[in-house]
Amino acid sequence: MRSNVKTIKLTTVLSIIMAVITYLISIRCALGLEELKWLPDTFLLAVFGGAFASMIVVLICEISRYHENRESTETFLYSHLYYLYGQLQVMLKNIDYLTKHNDSIQKDTLTQLIHNSEAEMNTVFFIDYAPFRSNNPILAEKENYNRIVFPVIRSFLQDCRMFEVAVLTDEIKKLKRESGIDSGTEDNTILVLMKLSLLIQEPLSLLDALLLKIDQSCNDRYNWPQVRDSMVKGIPDTQIDILEQFIGKK
Repeated sequence: MRSNVKTIKLTTVLSIIMAVITYLISIRCALGLEELKWLPDTFLLAVFGGAFASMIVVLICEISRYHENRESTETFLYSHLYYLYGQLQVMLKNIDYLTKHNDSIQKDTLTQLIHNSEAEMNTVFFIDYAPFRSNNPILAEKENYNRIVFPVIRSFLQDCRMFEVAVLTDEIKKLKRESGIDSGTEDNTILVLMKLSLLIQEPLSLLDALLLKIDQSCNDRYNWPQVRDSMVKGIPDTQIDILEQFIGKK
């Protein structure tokens, strides 16, 4: 979008210059001033008048393309924020399930969700959204994401890596206990899960508010509240539930 805006600004300036020159040549022709022998006014009028007309056509095309790009970029921004929010909701479901069923904990349970969230988080950060108006509400939300939301999500995802550390630490303690070595309780994993369950609330809340404001700025184009409720309701508690749903599918 940024290059599109620059092209429109440049074309506008050139159109104005061509229009002024064409007007001055027309005045010169109307007054019947002496022409240059090797460069008649009719030739200059044809050249600059044609250039002005061409610039107008280019400007109209660029403005049309700008509006198309702006809407597609807004949808692109929304879709990646939507997917990021969904990944965090799935992570919360996994965290809550593992907290209650610690017998099925694996160290890589959250790994793929972390990778997916990091990829989406960075994609949103680098989206090129540059409308003409500096007070554009979606631009304000995009800047708010880069300045506030992005660091919060990045910090949370870094904290999520402590889950694998906790699982491995508890496994070592369990092996030591089975070998007759007293190494303390094996509750690091549960404590980390409980901590993550609290920490994830802030990025979810920020993303929810961000998606709602973007939807409102687009005249409720995406129906975010309904989509959000449907998404959260449709997330299964575990991968086992997904497997059972697949096997039972007709």
